[in-house]
Amino acid sequence: MAAGEEGRRERRVALFRQIAAERIAKLNLLWIEIERRAGDPAAFLREAHTLKGEASLTGFATVTKLVHALEDYVKLVRDRGGLPAAGDGDLVLAGLELALRLTQGAPEAASGEVDALVAQVASARGTPPPVVGTPSAPPAALLVEPASEAVAGEVGDKPAAGQAPARMEGSIRVTAEKIDHLRGMVSDLLLSHVRWRQLARGAKRLRESAEAARPVRRPGEGTQNLDAWSSIVAGLSDMESRLRDETHALERFIGDLDNTTRDLRMIPLSSLLDRYPVPLRQLARSLGRRIRFKTVGEQTEVDKALLEMLEEPLLHLLRNAVDHGVEPPAERAAAGKPAEAFVRIAAGLVGQRLHLEVSDDGRGIDVEAVRQRAIEKGLLDAAVAVATGEREILRTLFAAGFSTREQVSEVSGRGIGLNVVLDVVENVGGKVEVRTERGRGTTFDIEVPLTVAITRVVLFRVGMGSYALPAASVRSLVEAQAMPRGEGPDGPTVAYAGTAVPLLDLGEVLDEPTAAAAQARIVIAQSGTDLVALAGTEGHLEREVMLKPMGKFFERLPLVPAAVNVEEGALALVLKVAELVLLARSRSRRNEKHGQAEGRRAAGRIALVADDSSLVRDVIAQALRAHGLQVLLASDGEEALALLASHARVDIVVTDIDMPHLDGLALVRALRGRAASKDLPVVAISMRGGEPERRAALAAGVSAYIDKGDFNQALLWQTVRPLVAGW
Repeated sequence: MAAGEEGRRERRVALFRQIAAERIAKLNLLWIEIERRAGDPAAFLREAHTLKGEASLTGFATVTKLVHALEDYVKLVRDRGGLPAAGDGDLVLAGLELALRLTQGAPEAASGEVDALVAQVASARGTPPPVVGTPSAPPAALLVEPASEAVAGEVGDKPAAGQAPARMEGSIRVTAEKIDHLRGMVSDLLLSHVRWRQLARGAKRLRESAEAARPVRRPGEGTQNLDAWSSIVAGLSDMESRLRDETHALERFIGDLDNTTRDLRMIPLSSLLDRYPVPLRQLARSLGRRIRFKTVGEQTEVDKALLEMLEEPLLHLLRNAVDHGVEPPAERAAAGKPAEAFVRIAAGLVGQRLHLEVSDDGRGIDVEAVRQRAIEKGLLDAAVAVATGEREILRTLFAAGFSTREQVSEVSGRGIGLNVVLDVVENVGGKVEVRTERGRGTTFDIEVPLTVAITRVVLFRVGMGSYALPAASVRSLVEAQAMPRGEGPDGPTVAYAGTAVPLLDLGEVLDEPTAAAAQARIVIAQSGTDLVALAGTEGHLEREVMLKPMGKFFERLPLVPAAVNVEEGALALVLKVAELVLLARSRSRRNEKHGQAEGRRAAGRIALVADDSSLVRDVIAQALRAHGLQVLLASDGEEALALLASHARVDIVVTDIDMPHLDGLALVRALRGRAASKDLPVVAISMRGGEPERRAALAAGVSAYIDKGDFNQALLWQTVRPLVAGW
């Protein structure tokens, strides 16, 4: 097959996989409607027939065979009057799940499962099972033809011979990766705009300095100096004007490009909500519940990236509703409720914000049980908890590790669900509240921006580190002198808006030594209805940025859910306000003096961090600076050696293994081959956590080895601390 034909086939297969996933999701919903006696089997059969044609055309012969069997089975249900019998749903949904696996993987995979299901359908229909084997593939000519109407859109009758297939005008399919690339370009342009604006300000300062340096003309002198000065001032003025105009033009261009990329990413909320009925049905059946899942406003268009972020939090809330909220049918009947409970997601827009309500008509939340659990978990002092209102008590449900379940099950009891909800919602600049009424049900109110392509943050410094808070979480920036201090059950407070707000010094929390100037202003941050006052910050600046998720490598850093680029090319770590609030409520000062003493003892030590990922470099550097070390940064082994040669002293090296130009093992061997660095401690942090890789690193001369999968700040410092000279 020619290279061009092979490329066309690969593109067509990729397109089929995408369309098949959408069709199978729709078939799942259509079947659930049939089970509820609200659906038409004919609609299911039309959609299945289209999928079968697309699979056959694209060479997915096993999928064709499977879907044909499902068609036969649903026809059997239709002939019975459209009323599913017990077990029908399990067979159809299992077949659709198998079809999804086949379309997203190799078409010949799981053929044994397909044959078993086909035989089961044949048995139900009372017909002889087909001969087991792989059906013959479609003619080779079909595999290299351009995509027909069956792939391009919703199909009806096939066109007559010689007639060109109908095409959808004015629209094309664009991969999410391409749109994400555009988003990255917008982020880079934002940084460029900041630099251009700084250049314009620099030109203005130069012009003002030049104007102030006007030469004095002495008697008898010519005008040459004055003319030259005038020419320089005029040139600087023209440069300043052009830079200012270009900056404004770039700002308008970025705004237009940002709006365009946002529009490209807008998709209906139904594309997410349609994924939930099947898992909720399975969960309800396993728990002996009867539920009806309702959606309102599912056609609301939302940024695709936001939907991806909301998928897991919404699923947690729905599973909680079925497991915690909804009662068994007998209990509902005793309470005078219908045996079938409802679980609902309602969506709506208010300006540029998306509002979501996840509700159920179950038993509601036992607030007193939550209050007692919060005391047991140390989230609230017993004396404080007694006087705390219901709204504030319910906020403790979102704390990491909180659960009212005594026993851990496959569904709940681990205390991670609602914390995930709060993490995601607040990371995108949103908020979440909970309302409940005993015996009537529970509602979670979520408000988030429509798009997360670009968000506003407040940047600031704490000691040597750069940090940020989502702008939506920052209530106010207040002069410290204007805020009366006090003492509350959890420690220092400040008076703000008639309320005693707990005060945290971020310099102490982050182990960042701060200057006196950093205590001049206090940031009032908000998580839900809770406030916290943050001291120790300076250099505040609000800016639109692109958030970078921290990923699994740093998932054990509860305070840091994301990072942002700043114009110098470094990273600022985004702090999570909810964690700061909980820290203010439950902080313990037992280790403060010990931590401060360690910071003083580490002051003056120098660490060199080598990693080809700027994100990894910056977070490791922040962790080391938190204990008072000065940090040098290198992007590979060659740069690390150059830095070592140019610095009189380095106390420890922390390096990745896989790096370009000169990898970590080669770097260690080079260090051990030099008398000056023969005994220099080296800590390796690598994704290669296997025993052979660990042995190879230790054989090369590494002092300690950390698997990135196990990485956290505590482990890093526990490893580094004994290796730093003088401890």
